[in-house]
Amino acid sequence: MNKIRVLDEKTAGQIAAGEVIERPAGVLKELLENAVDAGACHIRVDIEGGGKEMIRINDDGCGMTPADLAASVLRHATSKITRFEDLNSLHTFGFRGEALYSIAAVSKLTMTSCTEGGEGSRLEIHGGKTLAQSPAPAIRGTTVEIRDLFYNVPARLKFLKSASYERACMLKVVEESALANLNVGYNVFSSGREVYHLPPQQGDEKQAVLARAKEILGQETGEALVSRFFDKLGLKIFITPPDKLVATRDLQFVFVNRRPVDSKTVQQAVYKAYQNVRPKDRHPAFIIYMELDPASFDVNIHPQKRDIRFADEHGMFAAVMKAVQETVFGSATPVQMKVPAAAPEAQKAPSAPQERVSAPLPVMTPAPAASADLFEHSAAEVSGLPHRAEDAFTPKRVFTARETEDPVEYRAVSAEEVSAPSQTPVVQTPLQTPSAPEKAPSWWHGPYHYLGQLAKTYLVFENPDGLILIDQHAAQERVLFEHYLDAFEKHNVAVQDLIFPIHVDVTPSNGESLMSWAPWLKEAGFDLTRFSPRTVLVNTVPSMMRFKEDDMKAFIVSLSQIVGDPDKSNDQLKRKMVALLACKRAIKAHDQISAAEAEGLLKNMKKCKDGMHCPHGRPCVAVLNTKDIAKLFGR
Repeated sequence: MNKIRVLDEKTAGQIAAGEVIERPAGVLKELLENAVDAGACHIRVDIEGGGKEMIRINDDGCGMTPADLAASVLRHATSKITRFEDLNSLHTFGFRGEALYSIAAVSKLTMTSCTEGGEGSRLEIHGGKTLAQSPAPAIRGTTVEIRDLFYNVPARLKFLKSASYERACMLKVVEESALANLNVGYNVFSSGREVYHLPPQQGDEKQAVLARAKEILGQETGEALVSRFFDKLGLKIFITPPDKLVATRDLQFVFVNRRPVDSKTVQQAVYKAYQNVRPKDRHPAFIIYMELDPASFDVNIHPQKRDIRFADEHGMFAAVMKAVQETVFGSATPVQMKVPAAAPEAQKAPSAPQERVSAPLPVMTPAPAASADLFEHSAAEVSGLPHRAEDAFTPKRVFTARETEDPVEYRAVSAEEVSAPSQTPVVQTPLQTPSAPEKAPSWWHGPYHYLGQLAKTYLVFENPDGLILIDQHAAQERVLFEHYLDAFEKHNVAVQDLIFPIHVDVTPSNGESLMSWAPWLKEAGFDLTRFSPRTVLVNTVPSMMRFKEDDMKAFIVSLSQIVGDPDKSNDQLKRKMVALLACKRAIKAHDQISAAEAEGLLKNMKKCKDGMHCPHGRPCVAVLNTKDIAKLFGR
């Protein structure tokens, strides 16, 4: 019996579909590219059920004749190339002729199309089998409707995620297409609700990009972009400066000849340009356009044409890094951090060995931690936390405590006041002061004496070891992180209802991702509801994490950028969210705090499981020991 057999057309089509179409977003990408290649000026997209139930795309492009419509669903049928060498001069998105064939193999597909002044035609295909082709109204353009995606491939269907997540992925595809094709208008509807209305952009290219960027990246990020155009490689760079970095890599777009691509070479070049000015947890948002000779790169290395290979990877890296540096810093010279220069090492005097000479400044070393792994610890209960002075304000939004329904007043609270049992039931649920641990953590070498605040950033203490410097922001991040995490893990997060919900603007795709986590976030104290495609309402907040309205909006926007896939580990997201909460709520560098607050913060650090690191892994404490100090004076 022969072991080698030729697969039937149906099986081969379903396998091919898996290479090109992984999820509804892949279908949408292929159909949008076809619409743009057809010269469309306006594209309407309708989505139902996260794309699994229905995807419909209507464009006003050149359309197809009845004969072309029938041929368009055949495998390897394309109008883009006739021979392999044509790939070296390709200026269209599609070229292999597999998209419609693959989509038709795993869905119920209906296409209607007509050329200018021609005859309209309608084609219906289910699971790769043509059911009918009939006349249709003579309206120029093409409409493609896909229903019941993967209905005949249940193994593929079960790997799709929630409707909100799949919808978010599809909106990302629209965003990429809209940034790549500024002269095309997009109207996107999800279950009959308009998500995007993006009119065609005409005139000045820079202003056109910025207008689209504000709609897609968000108003604040879009307005922060700095830009510069370069003749070399046709580079056009729009990027956020170092003081406007964002919390995620999601707002990074690279286009080569208007094709959205993934390129580690380009991404690493951007990060190299920022290497001395970027905190580990912040990322540049950018839109980078290139116009290259099609022969200088290859997009045919993956069925989805997402990955790209440049003929000169090293040259591309150097060119992009230099261009980013010039765009952001005004110079191609790498920006260096300002580091205090160490004192020059003096030459020893051989004739007078007993004479002391000046020594280099000692290196400040982080104090030893109880454990280097931040997330292996459950949270410790803590007593009162220092609060920033600017928290004493009259809020625009009035909060009410769920337990009492009384108005909540925001005000500054001293460390002594918070550590004592609360006498004011309207502020927040009192923090319970735990009993002192039986033995202090290994890093604790008391007694500590507070000396003052250095540069309004570092708290200076004296202990038997020498001088202790504490990063006030990192330290309070850790305290808040452990306190909130402890309450969250015990399902004991007290919440406050807002009399007037806070409206937060997010991008539609991030809004979809955020709402997919709404039930889980409610357990964390945040009750979120949808107001519009670009707006979510915050109805409740955790009592222990009191924010000003602007700070709360900033937190929700940052949260929308990190939640992502709803099937990711709840534990992973929980720690990210709590770390973000703690970071936003903690006192900042250059905030003035009192001696009582500084001492209270040190006591709270002592109660933490890991008081020596912030939730992001940075050290909170550095020690300049007495021996190193003595060396400064030749003792």
